Amino acid sequence: VYGMAIASGFAVAVLGPAMPALRDELGISRTVGGLHFSALALGAVVSGFTLEAVTRALSRTTTFWVASTGIAAGCAVVAIGPNALITIAGALIVGMCGAAMLSVSQASLVGSDEHDQAVRLSQLHASTSFGSVLPAFAVAALIVAGLGWRPALLVPIVVVVALAAAFRTLVFPPPPPGSDRHDGRRALPLAYWIFWAAFIPAVGAEWSIGAWGAGYLVDIIGSAPATAALVMVSFFGAISLGRLIGSRLARWVAPFPMLATSSALALGGFAVLVTSESAPGATLGLFVTGLGISVAFPLLLTMAMAAAPDRPDEASAKTFISAGASVAVAPFILGALSDSIGLSRAFLMVPVLLILLVVLAGLGRWSDERDVREASSMS
Repeated sequence: VYGMAIASGFAVAVLGPAMPALRDELGISRTVGGLHFSALALGAVVSGFTLEAVTRALSRTTTFWVASTGIAAGCAVVAIGPNALITIAGALIVGMCGAAMLSVSQASLVGSDEHDQAVRLSQLHASTSFGSVLPAFAVAALIVAGLGWRPALLVPIVVVVALAAAFRTLVFPPPPPGSDRHDGRRALPLAYWIFWAAFIPAVGAEWSIGAWGAGYLVDIIGSAPATAALVMVSFFGAISLGRLIGSRLARWVAPFPMLATSSALALGGFAVLVTSESAPGATLGLFVTGLGISVAFPLLLTMAMAAAPDRPDEASAKTFISAGASVAVAPFILGALSDSIGLSRAFLMVPVLLILLVVLAGLGRWSDERDVREASSMS
């Protein structure tokens, strides 16, 4: 599961460092190039709407392997695509299948103990983050070697094939009895939907910095484009490191206090970033911000799925609707704001999102605790 998460993270992230070379080779504009990332996000949203029914029809195990195969197939489509229409279609497949694979993995890793659940989910997303750091180095090395960007797509294909061959007998546990939403049970609780809404600012903050961080370094700090790209590795690397550290801390610290503390750390790092006038200071700010933001997704996921313990597959799948929508919308809003008020001011959207994240998570926790008290009093 963790190995497939690395492959998925690589497949989703590879288009970022490959985009300049892809645009140059295919002769497409920035707008058309950006549609690749929109396709990734749209694929995740489609997966969120349809995956529960697919899993119910096929089983978790079959869905996992079909989705994993789809990741490899999507990468192959992008790798051989002769035009933007084909490469965008490949990105859509990668986004949809990557979200499906992760969703099944998330649902299969849940348990009765919230701390253990937080550890497993943090490790899963640490693996994804680790995979997302690698494409920058792979694409750069391949281009320097004169091989171009396309061979980088072979990496997730090879990993998927190797894992499928090595673990072809892997079987996932079935969903808990009565988890089918069509069996007459009540809808997902309010607490879940509050946590679901909190994914929007959490993912929005992370992807806004990921999408516009390099532009901020060039336009505001005055860094060279190559330097800005290198500095952004500190942000993505910090996310991977933070999730690894968070998976250890989750054994002893409850999800909401850790989320509130990590969000405060992210706010502090962002303050360092926006007050810096040099690349070293901005690098430090991005690194600290990445550490703080890193655990938001897995911790929110832990709390959301704990709020609906009898519906893990549905709860896991639906998180990709809000997360995918945020990936598509938040960077666009920040870009639109930067056109009207300047990137420096528009970037202040990030701390607003971080504060909103904590507020929503706090409301979700309060609602969940209220539901637990009511259930205890009725029993």
